[in-house]
Amino acid sequence: MYFGTVHEYVKTKECCSKFAKLLEDTGSTVIPKCGSSKTLFVPNNSAFEKLGDKDLNAIEENPSKLVASLLYKGDLPTAGMFHITELKTIAKTWSVTLSPDNEPIIGDAASIVESDMVCSDGVVHVIDTVLLDNS
Repeated sequence: MYFGTVHEYVKTKECCSKFAKLLEDTGSTVIPKCGSSKTLFVPNNSAFEKLGDKDLNAIEENPSKLVASLLYKGDLPTAGMFHITELKTIAKTWSVTLSPDNEPIIGDAASIVESDMVCSDGVVHVIDTVLLDNS
C-alpha cells in the first residue's frame, strides 16, 4: 500500500513520467471530480512511445480528455475486472475481456503490467497501451 494519493503515486513512478506530466498539465482538475475513491489506469512511457505524432499532439492539446477516459469512479482492483465486460470511466466506456492467460484486457488493447497499487484515495493500475477516445 502506498500512503499518498493516486496523483502523488503516479508522480513517483519513473515508468509513468509522461502521464505524470499530463496530470500536471491538467492542473489535476479531473482527478478530484471522482470524489474520495477512484481507480486510474496509467499508461507507461513505452505506451506513449507507440503513438504517432497526430495522437501525441491531440493528447497534448487536451490532456484532460485522456485523463478522464482513464479514470474510474470507485475502487476497482484487478480481481473485480474478472466479473465485468465494460469499464465505465468518467468520459468513456471500454470493453473488458480476458486474455488466454486469464488477464484483463481493456479496450481490446491494454494489458495491466502493474496492478493494484492501493493509495489513500484509490487504486492505480499501470497499462501498456494508451487508450484513446477518438470519438
